[in-house]
Amino acid sequence: MEQSGVTGLKVDQNVAVEVIRNVPFCTHEALAQMVGVSDDVARGWVEMRTVPSVKIGRRRVINLARIMTDLSHGKTIFCSGDYGDE
Repeated sequence: MEQSGVTGLKVDQNVAVEVIRNVPFCTHEALAQMVGVSDDVARGWVEMRTVPSVKIGRRRVINLARIMTDLSHGKTIFCSGDYGDE
């Protein structure tokens, strides 16, 4: 697993993928713990639209189902703005 600041996420291993397989949404704190980065980095990914997120009530959560779909279609690099249209 390699990450570069708050602008991108590169997935090289299946370890994190197995952890999130059956969960549709999570907080940025939970994602940070799953992939081994700080809470601030994961929050930055949400703010920069590097990972897909949805607003549920007042809270914005990460759409893990969308990440899993993208990974299954071969996506390995998540860049700032990838999910800006959501």
